[in-house]
Amino acid sequence: MPEKIPPNRPDYSLLSKAWNIGIAIILLTLLGYWLDQKFHTTSIFTLMGASLGILYSLYEAWRALK
Repeated sequence: MPEKIPPNRPDYSLLSKAWNIGIAIILLTLLGYWLDQKFHTTSIFTLMGASLGILYSLYEAWRALK
C-alpha cells in the first residue's frame, strides 16, 4: 500500500518526474551534439538525440497518467 502524505507536506512525485523528463531530453540532445562534433557530421545525431529524448518523455508521461 502506498505511503500516505500528510496534508501539510506537498507531493513532489510529479516534480521529480518532470525533472527526470527534462534531464533526459537535455542529456540525449547533448550526447547527440557531442557525437556530431566527434564525427564531424551535420546535426543528425543532435536531432536523433532530441527525438529519443522526446519519445522517452512521452512514454514517461503516458506511464504517469496510466
